[in-house]
Parts: sequence; structure tokens; C-alpha cells
Amino acid sequence: MATSIKKATKKLEFGDLELSLRLDGRSIFNAEKRLGKSMLSLFMDSQGGNKLPPVNEILIVLQSANQTSGVTDAKIVKAFEKYLDQGHTTMDLFGELMELLELSGFFGKKAKTSSKTDSESVSLENEEPAEDTLL
Repeated sequence: MATSIKKATKKLEFGDLELSLRLDGRSIFNAEKRLGKSMLSLFMDSQGGNKLPPVNEILIVLQSANQTSGVTDAKIVKAFEKYLDQGHTTMDLFGELMELLELSGFFGKKAKTSSKTDSESVSLENEEPAEDTLL
């Protein structure tokens, strides 16, 4: 018997909206259907390198993940305008998307870290960043 794991929900103050975001199977399916591509391809260019997704695609993912009823595409766009007027940037929005994807387990589960000695910590500081990081 399979057990059901409840996905975490992310609250986001977005313009004049408070969104409740959760990426479950249905919301991923809906986002990919609207995008016409895999959500992972949001972060890859045609040569397989990293890229930042355009704002309209981020907004599609947020709209698909939103659990708050009555939030239309038009309301999302208006809230985005207000979000920018409040001093936020498109990079802030990208950061919110990354938090949502990470919280939802989209990039896989993080390995539990064990306590490291000082010498282990020093040697890790000089290593290259992990390949699964996008920035």
C-alpha cells in the first residue's frame, strides 16, 4: 500500500494578493501543458546551458501552483505590476520560484548533512559548487 506524502505549501505576498502555492502532480501537469514544455526546460537554453526563465513563464508556474481560489491570469499580472511597484525585482520573483520548486522537492531530496570537523569544513570551502545548483 502506497503512502501519500503531503506537499508543502509556500505562502507568497504577491502585490495585493496572498498566494498559497503548492506544486503537486496536477499543478505540474497544468503548468507544463500551458508552457508547452517541461518545467526543467525553463532553466536550460537550446545548448543545454543555464538560463533564467522569462517572467511570463514564471507567472504561469505560479498560477498553476496557486491554491487560492478566484485568482485569474489577469489578477496575477496586475499583482506582478504591483509587486514591482513595491520595489521587488524580477530576480526576487525568480528566487520565489526557486524556493517553491525546492520546497516541493522538484530537484530531488537533499541528503541529510552530518556534522563535519573543522578540517572537513575547510576542505569543502575550496570545492567547486555542486552541479545541481542553478546559480
